[in-house]
Amino acid sequence: MSSLVGEGKLDPTSVEIRVFTLNCWGLRLISSDRKERFEAIGHYLSRGDHDIVFLQEVWNQSDYDAVKEAIQDAFPHSHFFDNGVIGTGTCVFTRVQIHDATLHEFAMNGYPHKITHGDWFGGKGLGVCHIFYKGYDVHLYTSHYHAEYNRAHDIYLGHRVSHALESAQWIKLTSSSADLTIYAGDFNTEPTDVPYRLLRAVAALSDSWLEANGTETSGWTSEIPSNSYTTPRALRECPNGKRIDYIMYRSGPNVLAAPVSTILPLPSRIPNRNFSYSDHEAVCTTLRLQRTENSFLRASEFRRHLSMECRIDCVKAVKDAIGITEVSQRKVSEVQVIYAIVAAVLLSLFVGSFFPIFIVDYEYHAYLDVGLFLPRFFISIALVFFFLMATVFTKKEMNALRSTKASLRLIMDQDLSNNGNNMIS
Repeated sequence: MSSLVGEGKLDPTSVEIRVFTLNCWGLRLISSDRKERFEAIGHYLSRGDHDIVFLQEVWNQSDYDAVKEAIQDAFPHSHFFDNGVIGTGTCVFTRVQIHDATLHEFAMNGYPHKITHGDWFGGKGLGVCHIFYKGYDVHLYTSHYHAEYNRAHDIYLGHRVSHALESAQWIKLTSSSADLTIYAGDFNTEPTDVPYRLLRAVAALSDSWLEANGTETSGWTSEIPSNSYTTPRALRECPNGKRIDYIMYRSGPNVLAAPVSTILPLPSRIPNRNFSYSDHEAVCTTLRLQRTENSFLRASEFRRHLSMECRIDCVKAVKDAIGITEVSQRKVSEVQVIYAIVAAVLLSLFVGSFFPIFIVDYEYHAYLDVGLFLPRFFISIALVFFFLMATVFTKKEMNALRSTKASLRLIMDQDLSNNGNNMIS
């Protein structure tokens, strides 16, 4: 995906910016060797080989503080997106001052009863930071999308489609005048998947790995054979691993950005240890920035050109995304009916548990109440759960899917609405 810079010649001076991203796998009590790995990550980053660092799955404040202290000299500025029940797990470290930071929380983020998955408890969203780097206005975005868990029966695909669309639209609407836009993180989506295609087409983002290396036959970042935490089952399902961690970018009007190199920088093992830095691989890219001379492309013109350039891929991705959203809506409707039926049955059982007092002698009522206390207690808990799932949570998910579909249709309708003006924006 090319970058539009106008018709002028390039400024002979250029600036390089080095970007690093890593999913640190920092779940307390679950992630193996967590403290030792975070210590090693901090030691590696303290060498100062990068200008911007994005980290994901930093779930504990203590781990964030440890890394921050270790790299304070190299990266004096940072922001921790501590939203949600247990936080987003995402943070940004930079050499230069962060002027603004905020987080847009995604509309859908898994299910509260999927405790072993746990994504619902994290505040999944789009973290945003604004910096000025050597005279360039740079917007930084980071996310950690919902995990896949089971590719053959992926109940969260609709959620990741929503994540990608929300991210793409926020980036498109907020960064059109920026000199450089960088979006990095663990997107839990492979290059052939709809969320990846949607993200690149709608936001007109370039994949730094593809732009630098030109191949999909390498660059795998998750469950690769050389990682110490990759399980035999994962290798059987995907022998080479998966590429789900990215550094994407887009240059702004009158600026050219191109990757000098994109690599997986970390060794397979921490020095003097028999385990890896994380269950994911880090990605590092060096971007070279140049301004154009004797030309000026306005932000509105820039947006239109980007949309026109990406339009064919965008239409294909949006059509596939609408199909996924419609399937998700049908599944949610079916599940909502099941929850409602189970809630009605439980309510009947709860009410029915009081009928025996009318058919037994009064002197046995106390024994009856004691004997039925636990059944009533567990029935009432289950009743509240299924009632909330049938009303609040499925309703919220359905509304989010409906909103996602409506936004996708707006993108599809752009050709029709702008046909008279011969422009796509």
